Amino acid sequence: MSSINSDYMSQMVLQSLNKTDADMTTAMQRLSTGKRINGAGDDAAGLSIASKLQAQVNGLNAAMKNASDALAMVGTIEGALEEGTDILQRMRVLAVQASSDTNTGTDRAYLQDEVNQLATELNRISNNTEFNSQKLLDGTFTDKVIQIGTAGGQVIRLGVASTDAGTLGTYQINSTNESIGTSLTSHASAVSGLNALVTASADYVVNGSFGTVTATVDAGADARDVASSFNIISGTTGVIASAVTRGRLSFNAAATYTFTLQGKSTSASTVTATITSTADLTAIKDAINAVSGSTGVTAALTTDKAGINMVQEEGYDLIIGDLSGGTAFLQSMDRDETLDGNSRTITSGSTDSNALLGQVTLSSHQAFTVTPGVGTNHFSANTNEVASSLTTIASVSLVTKTGATNSLAVIDGALAMISEIRSSMGAADNRLKSTVDNLSNIAVNAQASLSKIEDANFAQETSNLTKAQILQQASTAMLAQANKGKNGMLQLIQGL
Repeated sequence: MSSINSDYMSQMVLQSLNKTDADMTTAMQRLSTGKRINGAGDDAAGLSIASKLQAQVNGLNAAMKNASDALAMVGTIEGALEEGTDILQRMRVLAVQASSDTNTGTDRAYLQDEVNQLATELNRISNNTEFNSQKLLDGTFTDKVIQIGTAGGQVIRLGVASTDAGTLGTYQINSTNESIGTSLTSHASAVSGLNALVTASADYVVNGSFGTVTATVDAGADARDVASSFNIISGTTGVIASAVTRGRLSFNAAATYTFTLQGKSTSASTVTATITSTADLTAIKDAINAVSGSTGVTAALTTDKAGINMVQEEGYDLIIGDLSGGTAFLQSMDRDETLDGNSRTITSGSTDSNALLGQVTLSSHQAFTVTPGVGTNHFSANTNEVASSLTTIASVSLVTKTGATNSLAVIDGALAMISEIRSSMGAADNRLKSTVDNLSNIAVNAQASLSKIEDANFAQETSNLTKAQILQQASTAMLAQANKGKNGMLQLIQGL
């Protein structure tokens, strides 16, 4: 109190008041914004960390949205493919129905009409299925990138091949179907001729969708045995095989004919029949069917009745031997009943025998190749690689029994193609669901870390504000007291 020029008490109280006011301002700012860090000065290192965490949280939220959108897109694809599967299943039912001789040609024409409409709908689904204005099933949606992370390269790639009737189907290779050479003088010579068509080294290297394996085939194997060899390894190659032997038989004159016929049995059956005209071979057709229990060979007249179409459905060699009574003509047919154009003459008493080699059909829903071994074989007379070709749903024809039967493999291949796409989409769907869950978990934990660094502690800041308010009030009171203390010096002067 001895000095009026140096009012250190008031200055000290004022300094405390200013500090308390700053603390109260900070507490009020944090309580009003909810953030501990409102500027770089509040926590320079914390601000840098919080900025990185905020960028991560924002990226994770965007990635979750991407993944959720992708889930919706995959669901759209799956729904369309499910409908496509139903269409193909209906096609298959129609093909099985058309394969039965209980149907007339008119019936099959009606069945074909429905197949055509179903194929058109399959094309419509393929061309019109969209998500966010993007075509999904027309073949343009390939190698699409879905960003599912916060950094470059954290992506899922999606793609769907076209699913129209001109793309779905099966990849196939057909073996050679043929009748063996002339100058065969007996049933035994026909058997020897067949054995010469397939040599001991005629194995086949199959490069399929799952791997490359060799199908081992014995010398003289018929189409049935070859198909069996391919089917043994189908679990590795993805290639399945079927076999059938088809041929057409006709005669040059009315007569009584006798010949041996061998199919699935190791022994030959004797066929005898008299025809009064080459324009009607019903008697021989009936005689062949009479021994079908032994041979497995069934016969049907051509439309003009002047020819007999024979079929051995299992792919056994079909051998006609020891003909007597006149001259016959034998031609091989492929699985589509197309004649090979090479008619073999079987003459009574001289070249009285001949045989048909069955045809093997290899099928897979993915492209494959077959490389024959050394020597003559069912698929080639050399070792050149044979590539499969695609037979599509668009070519399905039910107007004939044979066409309907052959269509089954094509439809099965198409179903396998769609099943493969659906499997891929199902796997992507499960992955995307896991991705969303994982991103959500990471975002929650990153947000928690950000909150600990950036957000205000309301309990603490409320306590700080209360403390600052109390100190402010106390400092104000003390400043008043410090100012009042100078009045004592004035009283000393007044006492003089």
